[in-house]
Amino acid sequence: MGENALQRKPRRNQGMSIARLAEHLGLSEGTVSRALNGYPDVAGKTRERVIDAARTLGYSPSSAARRLARGVVETVGFVLPQRAGHFSDPFLAEMLDGVAMELADSDWDLIVAAVPDGHDEPEVIDRLARTGKVGGFILTRTRRKDARVDHLRELGLPFVVHGRTEDCADYAWLDIDNEKAFVDAVRYLVELGHRRIAHIGGDMSFNFAHFRHLGYRRAMEDAELPVPAGFVAEGIADGVAADEAMTAMLSLPAPPTAVVCVTDAVALGAMRAISGAGLRPGVDVSVIGYDGLPFGLAAHPPLTTMSQSSHRAGREVARMLLALIHGAEPANSQVLWEATLTKRASASPPPPH
Repeated sequence: MGENALQRKPRRNQGMSIARLAEHLGLSEGTVSRALNGYPDVAGKTRERVIDAARTLGYSPSSAARRLARGVVETVGFVLPQRAGHFSDPFLAEMLDGVAMELADSDWDLIVAAVPDGHDEPEVIDRLARTGKVGGFILTRTRRKDARVDHLRELGLPFVVHGRTEDCADYAWLDIDNEKAFVDAVRYLVELGHRRIAHIGGDMSFNFAHFRHLGYRRAMEDAELPVPAGFVAEGIADGVAADEAMTAMLSLPAPPTAVVCVTDAVALGAMRAISGAGLRPGVDVSVIGYDGLPFGLAAHPPLTTMSQSSHRAGREVARMLLALIHGAEPANSQVLWEATLTKRASASPPPPH
């Protein structure tokens, strides 16, 4: 009760300390500290008196002092995925911003750790866990079989995954229905009149890339459309590789009139290749991405995309982790969201024959 009451105070009086509060009340500093932190050995009337005075005088305990007093670890660990380019990955940047904001609202901190050369992610997780400074972990960019998840299961620490693995029944996760997202993307292109639709996909060991590919295949089968040789590229992680993959597709005897891309960054690479071939993105070849990141709106033409809010997802996984730490059951903390189609000028009916 005491701590929650204090948290309603919007602004801390930086000049007020436990010592001054104790002097004001005529109590020992230890009694005041224990009252503020809800220890049961402080009489109820004394606790209320301390809380009322603290509220009136504008005192609230610092997070560091509260942690020392209660022995609570109020820090979350986030180990960056072990792959090139994560520091410039706009998806991760947006997600981390959401995580940090949600944790800050609850006065928790975030530790972001990279994987040194010669090490792997479970090693870094283990090192952070052994320090005793981390109360839980958030994972993202999950593989279908993910050693990080297995290791956190063994450690017994609370964790939440943005994404899923093949075996996801016993831990907390938030994921987007990636298969449905790419079914929706392809169906939109079919509705526009496209019949030659290609797919530039990611590393199929990642769960999101696997399901986006499944969605593309399912929608093409539903529409009874063929997938000619050369119409699918896998393992594409950035715009440079996407440029090369799209260039190869455009050199086919009957090239695609549309392409669905595993991410927005990949879609922008495909658009560069289309322009480089003397064609017009969104006119001669339609392009759809995935993520809904702000830079897509500034593309030329603006990028049609399957949108998800990575910032909102970051806030939600942080909220879920705090709930786990406070006793929520992991199997009851599993959430599947849907991406939404954001229609812009990069997707339009195919050019007339």
